[in-house]
Amino acid sequence: MAIVTIDTSGVGEPDRLDFWRSTVCDQFVDLDVTPTAGRLVDGRISAADIGGTHIRRIASGPHTFTRTSRQVRAADEDYLQIALARRGRTLIVQDGREAVIRPGEFVLYDSSRPFTFATTDDFEYSVCLHPKRSLGLTETEIAAVTAIRFDGRRGVGAMVPPMLSALHRTVDEGMTPATVEALERTVGDLFGVLVRSHVPARSPAGVHLDRARAFLREHLADRELNPAAVAHGCAISVSYLHRLFAEAGTSVGATIREERLLRCRADLVRPELAHVAVGAIGARWGLPDPARFSRAFRARFGCSPSGYRAQATGQLSSVRRSAGSMSGDGSVT
Repeated sequence: MAIVTIDTSGVGEPDRLDFWRSTVCDQFVDLDVTPTAGRLVDGRISAADIGGTHIRRIASGPHTFTRTSRQVRAADEDYLQIALARRGRTLIVQDGREAVIRPGEFVLYDSSRPFTFATTDDFEYSVCLHPKRSLGLTETEIAAVTAIRFDGRRGVGAMVPPMLSALHRTVDEGMTPATVEALERTVGDLFGVLVRSHVPARSPAGVHLDRARAFLREHLADRELNPAAVAHGCAISVSYLHRLFAEAGTSVGATIREERLLRCRADLVRPELAHVAVGAIGARWGLPDPARFSRAFRARFGCSPSGYRAQATGQLSSVRRSAGSMSGDGSVT
């Protein structure tokens, strides 16, 4: 999609705070958004998506942003995120650590656990939200690098500022699916490099688990995909495969089902697939029985596939209309 810019200056004072809070939650993750008391909210967000990766810029006055345990439990997607400071000084708290970042510095943080951002002056961040499920990293590895200050001007951190700036310029409605997938992989590789710069390389078991997850993601459309096929594709035994997933707190079957449902959910709101029937969306990701697909989707996301498509399409249209009405200078493209 194209870059959408949302600015609170076009909203009247009585409604501005509620509009700002809902916009921040819509464009990032569900948060408690608390501006400094006594100041009129003056905020701006630009947003673009590259597949399941979200690229954001946000600027405003002093704030505290808090992700609570309740909000974590209610989430249906987990992201590993980069927040690069472009203006202001910010304290970040997560996983028992604290970090302070200034312009040119950044942190990694995880939406699946509580965190806090607090700034005492005007701020601006570039933020990248990338689905954790595609990274092949364990929860232990991710938790080891959250709320640690990275310098965006030297070392591996120097790759981040130009990458985030380039992604903002690259977003184009005309990108092919292959281009989108390649960009998503590149972003995921960047996250992996950052984590590996602080966490030792994976054990052999971790490598096998990564390979198995990668194999099943590549073959989700195969209706015959099962543990035996995954084990054969990774040259390991079925029993060892089951043990790897059990040690990671899940199972092969549950992972296949989850990945298929997430792919279906993403396709249901892709504009270029708006003409494709809901049942066909399920079939293209290895869920050919429409009734079973609908039941599984409802159990996972709380609504039917058709209901989700209608709701998500309506919300996107509403955001675009609201953003367009506030940006007469052509800032919405």
